Amino acid sequence: MVSRVGLLAILLAVAGVAASGPTARTPPTGTAMFVARNDMRLCPSPLCGGYWVALANGVRTRCGDGQRRTSCYVAQALDRNGKQLASLTNDALVRGRIERGRRFGTRRLDRLVVSAQYAPAGSATPGGGYYRVFDTGIVCVRAPCFTYRAQAVNGSSKVTASGVDLEASGATAVEVERARSAVRTKDGLYARGRFAPTPDGGRVFRALRLYLRAPLPRA
Repeated sequence: MVSRVGLLAILLAVAGVAASGPTARTPPTGTAMFVARNDMRLCPSPLCGGYWVALANGVRTRCGDGQRRTSCYVAQALDRNGKQLASLTNDALVRGRIERGRRFGTRRLDRLVVSAQYAPAGSATPGGGYYRVFDTGIVCVRAPCFTYRAQAVNGSSKVTASGVDLEASGATAVEVERARSAVRTKDGLYARGRFAPTPDGGRVFRALRLYLRAPLPRA
């Protein structure tokens, strides 16, 4: 028999997974989804001025030297053809891979090869896990109808939802409409948020940050 303490621990663990998504790991090959933030340190380029890149839903990110760190510094961003990109949108969600780049003195610097960029939208305080959310097209005769599916970014776990709250992000009406259109596509919408129960027994995904597809910035 499961004790009350044990049952509470199980419920808290399940709630934690649903709220923030499972811990992801950088795949050994291929691409992954990363959060890229501008490096604001003041020192000679290219040792500074690039990007800090962290695996979405990950605790550690495998850098070009094979070491796992909280985030990896990359000196430059390139497209898949090896062409230099201009500044990526700060705090963007990008699909790509981290690899070893050029040498600078005695150091070998990493670079980020980017295949897609998703710009952040919204003014709410971000929190929760990163998910790809899409409408499955399921039609129900009564509520709640779990027609939405949210797959953890860089993971395989999925959570169903009966509703998606895009306005919780604080994004503009135009951005919310773009996000709503993305949810209806096969590729879905990338968003960061949390799940919450609804009075009718359903579950809503509250998107606290939206990520909308943006063109790669050409140099």
